[in-house]
Amino acid sequence: MIKTMGAILIIGASSVIGFIFAETLRRRLNQLKELQGALVQLQNEIFYTRTDLPEACLKVALKSKNPINTIFEKVSEELSGNDMDSVYAAFQYALKVNEGGLNLTKEDKEILLDLSKALGDSDMEGHRKIFNLAEYNIKTRIEALEQNVDKNMKMYRYLGFSAGAALAIILI
Repeated sequence: MIKTMGAILIIGASSVIGFIFAETLRRRLNQLKELQGALVQLQNEIFYTRTDLPEACLKVALKSKNPINTIFEKVSEELSGNDMDSVYAAFQYALKVNEGGLNLTKEDKEILLDLSKALGDSDMEGHRKIFNLAEYNIKTRIEALEQNVDKNMKMYRYLGFSAGAALAIILI
């Protein structure tokens, strides 16, 4: 009886872990899409309404969903208060502060950091090119993730259950 209950607990726990990993993939995809939209909004604020960067980041934060909005909100706060030396430092700090709620990989964050290195340091044409590059990179990552997300979600779920079942069999 105790062995059976232990086996059920092991299988249940490993299945939950598999579902958590699968959910992390789905959240990453949603956050990349939200980041893509936020960058388009930021680009529009800068190019078409000629809004200064701290205010543009705040407007983007108000239009974006959590946790992406917190990144832009923190950048706006840091730039408005002149607490950071550069836009790059503000984005770096904002990503570090919001790390717990983000499901973005290091490479995903690098796209945003690369963009932030050029903001404020070049003319409008340079900004346009760097925004286009960032949008392309995010779009590429979204497309690659969309192709594999369903398959990988199923794999994580099955793998969690299978690992739990294997461990339960070994222990019984």
